[in-house]
Amino acid sequence: MRPGNELLNSPAHGLAVESARSRLPAPARRESFLSKYQDALRNMPASGGGGCHTAQLSIANYGRLAGISAEQVVSDIAAHVHGSRRVTAGEITKTVNKAFNSQSTFTPHVAMRTATPAPKVDGAKLLAGIVERGADFTEAELWESSPVRIDWPPEHDASEVLRRLYQLTDRLFIGTRYDAGVEHVLTVADWLKRFETSAAIPEHIIPNPLTGRLGKTKEGKDSYRADDCVAQFRFAVVEFDEMPRDQQIRFWAGVKLPVVALLDSGGKSVHGWVRIDAADAADWQQRVEGKLFDMLTAIGADKACKNEARLSRMPGHYRAEKSRWQRVLYLNPTGGQVIP
Repeated sequence: MRPGNELLNSPAHGLAVESARSRLPAPARRESFLSKYQDALRNMPASGGGGCHTAQLSIANYGRLAGISAEQVVSDIAAHVHGSRRVTAGEITKTVNKAFNSQSTFTPHVAMRTATPAPKVDGAKLLAGIVERGADFTEAELWESSPVRIDWPPEHDASEVLRRLYQLTDRLFIGTRYDAGVEHVLTVADWLKRFETSAAIPEHIIPNPLTGRLGKTKEGKDSYRADDCVAQFRFAVVEFDEMPRDQQIRFWAGVKLPVVALLDSGGKSVHGWVRIDAADAADWQQRVEGKLFDMLTAIGADKACKNEARLSRMPGHYRAEKSRWQRVLYLNPTGGQVIP
């Protein structure tokens, strides 16, 4: 278990997974699974050690739940397989048959049956315990606890964060809330070149790397920054709009989650980036949209944050309307608890 991952993995809080999609009418559920099926096909990892086999099983289950025939699923997977190891038609057929003949290989299927309701999280009790654990922390203690010593001026935050959390080839969206063009999805190397030549730093970032290809929003619109475009499911964004700022700091100090970065929004919030490293969209749905946010929304987190292409404030942006920087307060590239 990754250190600091207790709340993501522990059954102690009774955070059973029940996807919101399972509560949709049957046609809407099928449409949701079809979207996930198409997304998983487009982002199938390479064969030869890249996780191709596991991905095929997820794709087959999505296809089954979307009402696609086994024969069509076999054909679709075969058309998208790529990589160093040859994957035979027999292997694909065996994997697809496993999905279609089993009733327990895929979590979303369980949610479609009559299931025991997820136990209700006592948010007030849980929050009180977390905040008590971090009671002695102020912003200064948070800064002192950062594994990466933040000894640079805030205008360098963007470059320092990109260098420490990403590969140069990762593609990131950085822009305003309404920017959606491909010109705002660049490699980290390209963003660094811009920032190091004194280019203005935009106000928002999607922390998860993207494909750089056109995808579809949940409304079916073309976009380069939709959930459909996420290439790597590394970080979840967590924020509290109603919680007082000093309490947010005590929460982040006390919570047993793998915290990667804490960012001053330049307003009233502290945005947290939590390391997830989900295998794919299905894994994200189960662990983040289900388990993690069952807990977080019960204690007041913004439930709109749970999707994989969520915007966060971009460190190093100067908010002229508030005369404040969006600053890095804490940085731990591997992720871990602020209080071990």
